Amino acid sequence: MDYRWILLYALSYVIHSAGGCCIEELPPVSMNCCKCNVSVLPPDLPTYTTRLDLSFNPLNSLHRKQFFQMSKLELLDLTRCNITVIEDHAFFGLVNLHTLILTGNPIRHWSPLTFSDLPLLHRLIVLETSITSLSDLPVVQLTSLKELNVAKNLLKSLHLPSYVSSLQILDLRANQISNIKEDDLNCLRNGNVQNFSLILSQNPVNHIASGAFRFIALHLLHLKGCFFNADIMEMNLNAMSGLLVDKLVVGHYRNSIAKIRLQSGRFEGLCGMNVRELTINGLNFVTNIFSKCLANLTSLRIINTDLARMSFQSATSRIEKLEVTKSLLSRMPTAAISALKQLKDIRITRNQDFSVFEDLINVPNLEFLDLSRNKLSMEKCCSQIYDGAPNLQHLNLSNNPYIGIVSLFINMSSLRTLDLSYTKLESVGAYPLFLLMDKLIYLDVSHTSRKFSIQCSFCGLYSLEVLNVSHTTFEDNILALVFENLTQLRVLDMSSCGLKFIPTETFASLKLLQTLDLSKNNLLELQATLLGQLTALVYLNLSSNNFQSFSEETTKLVSQNLAKVDLSHNPYDCSCDQKTFLLWVYEQNLRGLTFGESLKCKTPEYHKGTQLRDVSLTCNLTIYVCFGVFAITIVIAGGMFHCYKQKYFQLCYLLHTDRNVIADKEYDAFVIHSSLDEEWVKEQLVPKLEGGTPHFQLCLHYRDFIPGVPITTNIVNEGIQRSRKALIILSQNFIESKWCSFEFEMVMSWQYLESQCGVIVILLEAVNMAHLKHMLGLNKYLRKNTYLKWVDGYVERKVFWKRLREALQQGNEIKDCDLQAKDVNGEMCEKQNEHNRRNL
Repeated sequence: MDYRWILLYALSYVIHSAGGCCIEELPPVSMNCCKCNVSVLPPDLPTYTTRLDLSFNPLNSLHRKQFFQMSKLELLDLTRCNITVIEDHAFFGLVNLHTLILTGNPIRHWSPLTFSDLPLLHRLIVLETSITSLSDLPVVQLTSLKELNVAKNLLKSLHLPSYVSSLQILDLRANQISNIKEDDLNCLRNGNVQNFSLILSQNPVNHIASGAFRFIALHLLHLKGCFFNADIMEMNLNAMSGLLVDKLVVGHYRNSIAKIRLQSGRFEGLCGMNVRELTINGLNFVTNIFSKCLANLTSLRIINTDLARMSFQSATSRIEKLEVTKSLLSRMPTAAISALKQLKDIRITRNQDFSVFEDLINVPNLEFLDLSRNKLSMEKCCSQIYDGAPNLQHLNLSNNPYIGIVSLFINMSSLRTLDLSYTKLESVGAYPLFLLMDKLIYLDVSHTSRKFSIQCSFCGLYSLEVLNVSHTTFEDNILALVFENLTQLRVLDMSSCGLKFIPTETFASLKLLQTLDLSKNNLLELQATLLGQLTALVYLNLSSNNFQSFSEETTKLVSQNLAKVDLSHNPYDCSCDQKTFLLWVYEQNLRGLTFGESLKCKTPEYHKGTQLRDVSLTCNLTIYVCFGVFAITIVIAGGMFHCYKQKYFQLCYLLHTDRNVIADKEYDAFVIHSSLDEEWVKEQLVPKLEGGTPHFQLCLHYRDFIPGVPITTNIVNEGIQRSRKALIILSQNFIESKWCSFEFEMVMSWQYLESQCGVIVILLEAVNMAHLKHMLGLNKYLRKNTYLKWVDGYVERKVFWKRLREALQQGNEIKDCDLQAKDVNGEMCEKQNEHNRRNL
């Protein structure tokens, strides 16, 4: 092995590596410059950036046309940048911006032209900017604005300017609005206003003028935390007569000091409104307040209350959805539910005292029943449910202490999803309980500690697509056939099932399975025949098992068929016996196949804790021999250097001469490219250069490298030393290739030591800057040197080939203006060079 090239590679890292404060994030193309302590826009930001976070930087002011180069921006975050002044046309050029965040900036004055250059702005956030009136904001020019967030400012009046009528969301929470006048909402009385949401939460509303909301139609009105006591709430709800609203939210926040105790009559104001969905949050119930005023409701949500009992009058029978969360209910309100003849959706969840389930009676339209996260103990599930709800489609009984299933799910043939997870179950796995559930597509019995002891545990589930049996166990004699009728299964989770061995026939029927989770078991091996049956598999999780390695047949199937596989947290053997497996891991990492975060060796001891991709592929004896030879060589060389200094320098001179002896190079250029871009090289580059005039000879690894010789030797001896130039085909595939990175660094190191300039870069497509910065030297090189860009268009392609031929004929690399020509208008190449750098 030529150790000189290892030293050159290390040297290139020092020479070419660079970094900055801004971090590129994906997806989409996003630059995070938060807390970078910059007072102006960083000059090296990519012009293709779509999301830019400049929050917590001391910008102080925004100058005219400050962002004009960032025309691709869609989101700009300027939170807490101490901005006091925004000059006219400061946002000039941001023609694609849809979200602007100015939270926490003490802006002294809003010029009429502040937002004049933002034609597509949909969302404007100006929290905590000390605004005292909505009229202060010059947003009339923002014809596309849909959401305006002015929360936590100093507004004392709700008077809405005319521009509000074109919005969809106006957020005024946590201001100082205490009095709502009759004409404050006049702009919303326009019949063209649709789907408008008004958020007034946490404003100290003491008085609403009678008629202020008359003839107003809203999608959402949020009044959470607005009324200090029950009297004020009752008075103001009565004053809101004439309001038409889809969703109304009233009450307090959970941690509010003020407590409103509800008595009968407090919600009489709803009689004068037309409300479809009502949410009551954080109130205390003294008596049942559900009266005839709920006649128009289709949805009722009661959250964070002390509700212990409930009943409804027949006038409320239009309710289709009922939700009771975090209340004091102790038993199923069967009588109240039976009064709601149109009920389709019941969600009674997170109630710490809810332990008694009474039979559902006459709820024929019920489709969704969620009783999760309660304290239920059901002895006779699920006859208590299906007798009264024959059309039930979705049932969730998860996170309860005990569910006793004593018979088949009779009369529940319409059920499509069933969640019994995190619950102590009876009978599941011991009897064929699912025989009559041929429409079920989702079943979750995970974390139930059940033991499946019969082969027909899942018989009847012919439509099942998702099955989760995590944290359950299987008898060894049934595992081979237990899934045989699940022919439609797409997702199977068998994590933490104590599996030590999986019979070959286990997944034979699962031809459509796409996701298989076998993590956290005790598996020692995975047979290739088992994996080969899963022809549709995309994701496989084998983490946290006892795998020491995988066979060559298994790794071949993983490489060919899977998009993602998790092999992390296994006790891998990194000895010489596993050389084939370790080489496979290394190669797949280069190709981009992800294996999870932690693939570490457990044995042998000297490799313990080492990542598999970092393990040397040479065996132990070879390592020791090479190390000994290397040490002896260093000692001998040191002695010779001390005794024969003059002869040593003469030898160095001869070696230097030998490297330059090949004046007549065999190749005009060594082409460095990803194998995924080989089609472009073969169909475009090679015919144009080798078949055109003048004629060039290219060094191509797939054609000119010597078979049987190590690839690193081929790169150096056949590629770099025998070529006058290096031709870099830069693409996203190039950046993700470790071999391409190695070849580029070798070229740059040779160039540095030889003082030669023979690198030509062709930008084949737009690349990801976050990935580019991790390539040693390439990012820095592109910022300082001109490159060629492959673009569409007949004229552009013709210019491209002409410039490339000229570059190959010259003795040095492409320098600024060497390959540039004046355009039709006579502009100098200096501008073109600068334009190229900005477009990278």
